[in-house]
Amino acid sequence: MRSAARLLVFLVAIVGAEMACGQAAPTVIGNVVPVTAITLPPVWTPTWNGLPSPVPGWVVLAGTGVELSLPASYQGGDPVTRTQELIDLIAQVPGNEALVELVRTSPAAYRLLAIDETGGSIVAVTLKDIPPEIGMADYVDGWTKALLDQTSGASLIDKGIVQLQQQDAGRVIFEFVVPSGTSWQLSYVVRREAQIWTFHFAAAKDEFYQMQPIFEQSIQTLRFLP
Repeated sequence: MRSAARLLVFLVAIVGAEMACGQAAPTVIGNVVPVTAITLPPVWTPTWNGLPSPVPGWVVLAGTGVELSLPASYQGGDPVTRTQELIDLIAQVPGNEALVELVRTSPAAYRLLAIDETGGSIVAVTLKDIPPEIGMADYVDGWTKALLDQTSGASLIDKGIVQLQQQDAGRVIFEFVVPSGTSWQLSYVVRREAQIWTFHFAAAKDEFYQMQPIFEQSIQTLRFLP
């Protein structure tokens, strides 16, 4: 879990950004945020085939109201029912006192948390209620701006709207630069009635392209629970 220290910084920022969006329509920022001059490889635009397909050799991790399939090296689950287990897992990485305290005092801030014990990549799921009149593109713009505004060392790599589960979903890639290193984060923003579910996948920058196919396959397995 050596690379996890540079990744966990984004988890606290995520909750703050979603709170910053409030319940009013977020400001539409269009192309105001400068995009880092990095050329991405061709991006596969995922589409939903109607049924989650379990991946052989992977495990299903259930959170509050949602589950994802991930490789067996990931540990985690519902922060509400497994609070101490997740705190112990996060605390193995020095410098994560703020996240440990957040999980301890507000475990419901995340609907699912998972950490890859072999490589240190992280998956987190958050939930927010929003008014029905806020469109997906407007929400993604406002949420992205809030996260960039309040997170030192954060920059936008890619942002767009894709088709997932037969509906529009936001797809955003961020870069986070902290003293311990640089990480990239892939976030999918999914609407379910009057709620926004955001699925965050983070890895060290030099491991991101290796992990990205796993992240893209994992989001295809998402299933909402009663």
